[in-house]
Order: sequence, then structure tokens, then C-alpha cells
Amino acid sequence: MITNRLAVFFLILFSTVALADGPMERTQEERIKFWKEYYNPKVEATQDKAPEIKITLHKIGPFFQLQSQIKNFKFTPERDMKDNNAWTGYGKLYINRNFITRVYNERLFLKSIPEGDNEIKVILSSNMDHDVAKNGELISDQIYMRFPEYNFSEARAHAHDLFTQCEFSNEGQIRTKKLASMGLKASESSEYLQCTYDSNKSIDSFTNEMSKIQRAHYDVVNTTLENRISLWKSYEMNEINLSDARTKDLELVNGVETKMEQMACSLNNRATYSANGCK
Repeated sequence: MITNRLAVFFLILFSTVALADGPMERTQEERIKFWKEYYNPKVEATQDKAPEIKITLHKIGPFFQLQSQIKNFKFTPERDMKDNNAWTGYGKLYINRNFITRVYNERLFLKSIPEGDNEIKVILSSNMDHDVAKNGELISDQIYMRFPEYNFSEARAHAHDLFTQCEFSNEGQIRTKKLASMGLKASESSEYLQCTYDSNKSIDSFTNEMSKIQRAHYDVVNTTLENRISLWKSYEMNEINLSDARTKDLELVNGVETKMEQMACSLNNRATYSANGCK
């Protein structure tokens, strides 16, 4: 009897999953869309005045407060799991697409913000955890902010500090000693070069503030670092010998100056570049 009941249970279970997943001819994109809607159901706003939300981030000393100003909607924590309409509920706070917490009041204290570029988003939700939508579009607001809030000069100083730590932090010194024991320099390591690349990319959000020649140098250096990382990974995987790795690495390093001279010619509207300079 128990065996029969289990058989029926699993038959119903797998039948439900199969029906939910839909016909076999459904594309992968359609399947993803289906499951997103299955786990994040919506409730459509049909009232004349649709809900609205506007979020603002306020800096309070070293911390932040997120302000959520709403219209035609009411935060109702006392009705949690009791109603499923489009005019009462709460907000869902996401930072960089990661769910953080529910928003039940206009002001929310944020003790910390992730370092770097951030997307902060609040989606209105019913008390039954259905996202509020109008014509199928979620009712939400998002803002973008960089933390810490460097200016370009401060960001470059910060990038230099990160670069210095690649060699002189405790981890960097341990790596350098290990490389030295193998007859290698600190820069002859994909790990060190990756650290250098990451420190340089920390100012990526300031590229629009760079001059043309600064941006050209930034791009050339980063591309060269990417190539050098690949080169030393090949050495570390025994795909190339040390002598060849050093020869190719030197070519890449010297190529930065050559490429920059070519860029300078182009930016100065000079037609060609030779070993003797622009023509």
C-alpha cells in the first residue's frame, strides 16, 4: 500500500514539473523567462493611478540612508502575507541584483555599501510577495553610485596604492620570495600581473574624464597586461620555456612605447609614424 502511494506521489510530482516546464519545443530563453516568472510572480496594477516609487541615497556621516518615496501605494508590514493587491505591500531592495532586505518604511539605514560601481534598486511588492507591475513592467526605481566617492585624482592615488600592494603586501612579499627562489622576478608571474591589471582597472569608471592621450595609454597598458598575463600563464603551464617567455615579455613591454608614439601621431593628425617619429 505504501509503495503504491509513493508511486502515485512521484507520478504527480514529475507530471507537475513536466507540465510547468512546458512543451519540449520551448526555447531555452522561454524556459528561463517561465521560471523567472514562476519564482517571481507579478500582480498587475489595474487602478487608474498606478503606484510610483522614487529612491534617493543620503550620506549620513560614514553611513547611508535609503529614502523610498512612494505614490498611490502604502507600506503595510502589519498586513504581511494577508493581501495580494497592487496598492499595499513593501519594497524589495537589491544591490547589484542581489536581494538585501524588505523596505517597510520611507527611510532605511544602510551600514555599508559595496566598494566600486553599484546599482541600487527597489521593486514594489504586494504583501503576498508578488512584484507590482503596470502593463507587465515592474514598478521600481534604481540609482547608480560609486563607493568610495573618489574624484579622478583620488582614484588614481587609490589605484597606485593597490598596485604597490601587489608586491609589498604580506601576500605579495611571500609570492616575491617564492619567485626569487625559482630565479624569477616579481613581474614574471601571472598572479602579480593580474593584481597589477586589477589595480589599474579600478579607475575604469573615470575613463570619460581622461584626456585622449590618457585614455589611449590606459587602453594600451591594459591590453598589454592582458597579453602578459596570458604569456606567463603559458610559462607556468610549461607551454613555453623561460627564455622565450622573457623575450616575448620584453617585446610586449617595449611595444607600449611604440604604440603610444603611434597614437600620439594619430591624435596630432600626423599621417604616419617611423622609428624617427611622426611624418
